[in-house]
Amino acid sequence: MMEEFQQKIDLARNFFKDFSNYIELEDFRDFLLFVLNSQVPSNILQQLGIGGGKGVINLPFNPLFNIYYQKVNLISAGALIIYVKSEAVSEGFILEKDDPVFQEHLRPNERELAFRGKEKFLIPHISDCTFLNEKNSNPITLKFDDLYYDMKSFLAIAEPNILFVRDAPSESDPDLLFAFNLMPEMPGKPDEKVLKLDILLDFEHKTRNIKFIKREEDYELKYLENLINISHSDLFKAAFSLVLHIKSFKKPYNM
Repeated sequence: MMEEFQQKIDLARNFFKDFSNYIELEDFRDFLLFVLNSQVPSNILQQLGIGGGKGVINLPFNPLFNIYYQKVNLISAGALIIYVKSEAVSEGFILEKDDPVFQEHLRPNERELAFRGKEKFLIPHISDCTFLNEKNSNPITLKFDDLYYDMKSFLAIAEPNILFVRDAPSESDPDLLFAFNLMPEMPGKPDEKVLKLDILLDFEHKTRNIKFIKREEDYELKYLENLINISHSDLFKAAFSLVLHIKSFKKPYNM
């Protein structure tokens, strides 16, 4: 039994062999969905004190490297950068929720469910400089907090608002699903950077081409490619997890 457990842990660790402080998403649509799903009270960004004031959502753009990004300042692990490579989607600084950018990248139901009020989106032009200090700093230490054996258990206990997926290179290998566990942990060493994850190995590849997972009141799951036919009443009776497939862990900068 212990040998089987260790094999699963080794499989999971192999997915992170090239992990740094960066997560590249597949396209601008995924980046938008990440930002919008990060605005609810239990989201990863607000737990860490990130974001603008009420009704203001920031979409920082680095014009030198053509990336949109969110910088998540983790308490014990430095900064984590979630980004997507993209040309500028707008020349404006302020975007209203009815801007053509959102009509182009989000489906009608997604816009209706995501925009709860009079949100404004700001596109500040910024170059993140934290990578300049990485050469002389220790890398992030990944620690697995919980290993789940099925999706129902994962969503029932961890209740992740956002699930990241690293697809396996082969159909014979499992995909890795993980969520950030933001429970604070004191590092073992003064300069150690610790990032805790809850993980699941998906041998059945259930999240391939899936964008959302709906958990019903009776904990039955539905895997959805989009949010068509989802009503506002569904939001009170069910829980939804956004599924984001990771393109790479590569650094966006030429260093």
